This record gives sequence, C-alpha cells and structure tokens, in this order.
Amino acid sequence: MKKIKRIGFLAPSTCLPLNAKGALNKTARLLKKALGLEEVFYSDYLFSSDEHIDHVSASAELRYESFRTAIRQLDLILSVAGGTGAEDLLFKVARKDYRVIRERRPLLVGFSDFTFMLSQIYYSSRVPVIHFPSLQLKPANVGKMVDLLTGRDIHYRGRAWLTPPPPRRLSGTPIGGNLTTFVNFLNRVDPPKFSWKRHILFIEDLQIDVEDLHRLLAALRRHRVFQRVKGIVVGSLAAYSRNSHYRRQQKENLAFIRTYLDDVIKSRRRHGFSLPILSVSNFGHNIQRDTMAVPIGGHVTISKSRNITFRLNRKRA
Repeated sequence: MKKIKRIGFLAPSTCLPLNAKGALNKTARLLKKALGLEEVFYSDYLFSSDEHIDHVSASAELRYESFRTAIRQLDLILSVAGGTGAEDLLFKVARKDYRVIRERRPLLVGFSDFTFMLSQIYYSSRVPVIHFPSLQLKPANVGKMVDLLTGRDIHYRGRAWLTPPPPRRLSGTPIGGNLTTFVNFLNRVDPPKFSWKRHILFIEDLQIDVEDLHRLLAALRRHRVFQRVKGIVVGSLAAYSRNSHYRRQQKENLAFIRTYLDDVIKSRRRHGFSLPILSVSNFGHNIQRDTMAVPIGGHVTISKSRNITFRLNRKRA
C-alpha cells in the first residue's frame, strides 16, 4: 500500500459555506495527526463561487486545473462538498490524466455529486476510490478511515435484510454511491460497461420520494444492473433526521424497492442466482454516527448475520 505523504482538499462541484471552515480545519487536523503529516493543500476555490454560474466553485477550466494538479502531486485527495458540477470535469479530464491516476494511484474521497467522478475514475483507471462525506470525519471514525486508507479491513453492521439473506457469505466489488448521480453517470449514448456479476451495488440519496425512486430504479433496470449484480445495499434515501417524517419516508422507499424488484428477485431465485438486498442505517446524507466509508472498486464481504467488511484493495488470494 502506497504511503500517504501529501493530502489536499478540492471543491470540484459546489463551494463550502463560510461557516464550514471550522469543520474543514478540524478534518485537516484529524488527518494530519492520524497520518503523521505536517501540511495540507487547500484548493483556491473551496469557498468561492464562479462569477457566471453561482452554484459552482469556479469555472470548469479552473476546477479541472485544480484536479489535474492534485492527481499529479497529492496522495490523498478529498472533495469537500456535493451539490452539482463534478460532471463538468468529465469533458476536461484526458486519457493521460487517467494514466497518471493508474500509475500514481492517488486515493480520492468524495460524496454525493462527486459520485460521478469517483465512478468515472474507477471505470477508466480501475483504481479504487472512496465514497465518504469528507467533512463528516470525526475522532470516533477517523481510525476506520485510516485503516481503510492504509490497507486494513474495516467493519460495519447492516440493519435488516429486505430479502432472504444469501445462502452463504456475499463477496464482491462495491460500486455506486449517490443513486441520482450514479444513474446520470450510466445514462449516456455509450454507457460504461461493467461486469455487474462481480459487483455489489451501494445506493443512497437525498430527499427523493417513491416516484423519483421509481424513475431511478427503472433506469438501472434498463442498464440490466439488477439482472446481474451480486447484491444491493440500500442506505438512507432522504435527508437523515430522527423525526417521524424521515422514518416514514425511508420505510416507504425501502418497501417500494422490494416490491418493484419482486419479479427480478423471483426470477433470479428460480435460476439459482439470488438477489440479496440489505438495508443499512449509516450510509447517506446527514449521518452523524459511524458514517460508512465505501471503497468503490475495492472489496466487500457481507455475512448472513449482516456484518459488513470493507477493504480498499480486492480480496487477497
């Protein structure tokens, strides 16, 4: 595993509000201490807004230049916010940039809208990336993040099986992230081609209702994801809170997933290739405790008893 010596924060999508400076500085201090580092790189655009498009941090050209420099100089690159705009980088990033990522293997961490570039980087370079909201790093979970970054296993526990559990331990390559963004990543003239049979799909989203969810699942069905993927892990599908409205919306969305995929579940069971679906409570927006870090392109093992083990690299022989 490559030693992490240089880390930095980028804003490839929407900028941070000024009141997030404290969270940013706290995250930087935690990582510096945990990794034994002396300095951190900060993009010039973390708190800025582009003069033409206010909801992004800078022009696509400037955001790309920041990204281009980071993948050539840093070992750990953290995207600070979601929002919208990461897809703009796709039009700028060149094949030679993906070659740099393949050769240098910097670790990229991001969340929400950055699902687009995380998926593209994994697809184009086959280098693992991490789906995690960078500024949700806290003293309670920095140990897990460092373990993941340095090649050790990390562990979580699922909430409930929405289907019968798999007959044996489920293992595969994590893929996915924010559901809306991941579907957008797939919806192109020439969709990226994955070997779904070795992947386990992780999905979460923010403030979607059953009709939104229906459209997104229909798109994944069109891409034949559900016919082939090894399993599905479903996180929060709304802005997490402890109130009854959130619980009701989450329960309704989970029930819809089970109902909508019932024909696929039955068909796969008849053919001896079940589709296990597990819900988890610590994957998604606004999660405050034990927030799940998912190594896209890495390795995951899920037991019948809902124990989840992640590793950044694929399973050793």
